[in-house]
Amino acid sequence: MRRSAFQSVTALVALLAASACTQDFDQFEPELFPGPSGSGSGGASSSGGAGGGQTSAGSTTSSGGADGGEQCTNGDDDDGDGAVDCADDDCGGFACVAVPEDWQGPGLLYQGPEAADVACPEGFSERVDVGGRDPLDTPATCSPCACGAPTVECETPAVTVYEDGACDGGSVTVPVQAENCINLGDFQPSSYSGEAPNVDSAACAASGGEAMLPRPRFGIEGLVCAPGSDAGGCEAGEACAPREIDAPFEQGVCIWRDGERRCPEGFGEQHVFASSMVDNRGCTRCTCDAGGVRCAATLTLFEQSRCRGPGETVPFNGACVDDPPPASVSIEVTGSGSCQPRGGAPTGEVEEGDDRITVCCAR
Repeated sequence: MRRSAFQSVTALVALLAASACTQDFDQFEPELFPGPSGSGSGGASSSGGAGGGQTSAGSTTSSGGADGGEQCTNGDDDDGDGAVDCADDDCGGFACVAVPEDWQGPGLLYQGPEAADVACPEGFSERVDVGGRDPLDTPATCSPCACGAPTVECETPAVTVYEDGACDGGSVTVPVQAENCINLGDFQPSSYSGEAPNVDSAACAASGGEAMLPRPRFGIEGLVCAPGSDAGGCEAGEACAPREIDAPFEQGVCIWRDGERRCPEGFGEQHVFASSMVDNRGCTRCTCDAGGVRCAATLTLFEQSRCRGPGETVPFNGACVDDPPPASVSIEVTGSGSCQPRGGAPTGEVEEGDDRITVCCAR
């Protein structure tokens, strides 16, 4: 009996389905599914992408290592293909850099504030301080100046005596030494007056003005991040370094050397840093102004000799004393007042020292 056309098509579809379920895909050549480096390994897991272990030419670090790729600065054959770092095709973003004789490098240069807060990228963990420029203007902090109690020498006080009361008539001015007691005897003035003695000398001990210096710092600090001694895949005198560098580092691989130098051929961008600072900061010396110190004298009058009996104290202030003549007197001279502190102001600044480090970068 002839089969219908529908039955024939159904049988053909079933035959093709059975054949597809038993097909051996190993018969295809591996070259049809090349891996990322052309090694011929098949399957989706060997293609590029997020986990493919490819090195980015625009990054200072390479991916890989843990997921089978080549780390390009650690001196190891991470992917087991017999090629290390720059010698591995996976490290297309890196190149061997020849370091000129007497220079150090290669490295990545950062120049800016707060270099201590800048993290070196993976594979460039060796930090090299290359100095800086433009020291910060941070003045010293000075402890307050102070003055002790004054040491005073007063001039000998003088008394003007008058032959008449109310400080009138003939007079004579005589110096009077301060003693415990002066018996006047037959010397009986009618009236007298005395001025406060002048200061002969005065001094106060000064203290303070100690300088507290914040740590001197450069406004622009230089830092080089170097790959250390493990990076490989290059000939002697060369080192494996990235072709392009991410911020905040300067573009171009750099070399460095003590002193202010001309850059070698191929490293034409020069950066000169001061590797030392001279700290001239301090405080002006504390002194004491004794202009506020005064001398005073007081005269005590006694009705009896040897300063006995009731006494009356009279200041030496230029006023006229018109009391009955005393039999004895005593004079006391004192210094008073205080000194005013002066000085203790910040002075000086931090300057660049004479030592230099030159960093030269390739562009």
